[in-house]
Amino acid sequence: MTRVIVNDASCLIDLRKGALLEVLHRLPYRLVIPLPVRASEVLRFSDEQWRQLDEHGLVTHDLAPAEVAQAFEFKRRHRALSANDCFCLVTALTNRGILLTGDRLLRQVADENGLNVHGVLWVIDELAASGVCGTSLLVDALRVWQSDRTVFLPQHEISKRLNSLA
Repeated sequence: MTRVIVNDASCLIDLRKGALLEVLHRLPYRLVIPLPVRASEVLRFSDEQWRQLDEHGLVTHDLAPAEVAQAFEFKRRHRALSANDCFCLVTALTNRGILLTGDRLLRQVADENGLNVHGVLWVIDELAASGVCGTSLLVDALRVWQSDRTVFLPQHEISKRLNSLA
């Protein structure tokens, strides 16, 4: 059975910055994004980028009314979460998937609800372990993230991976 990874917007943005979207589909996971997150202006993906992701198997999950209600219940209980965070959470629960996020509160709520939660550094680890892309691509991504003030990853974890890949 193929495992599902539900991507939140921040992780997709970071993966794009690191030029890893093009190789993410090589991992043995089915990539899923909730429709409201895909439609979010935050992502600013071009039509061509969406087309490529779709061609590589990205699934856009259109939440059923009961799932939307569940998302709003999470939002009611955890006001600091965005609506899109809640849509990602419910999509991961519905698909029994891994939630890929960098948001601390979303991680906590997902963990409390029995989900596996990871961030983009886990993606680096998965790509490195699987050997589906060159090490130089991973090093380049880590260096981009290390120098980008809008990417909020632990610098010591980036350094640790850079040292192990070098």
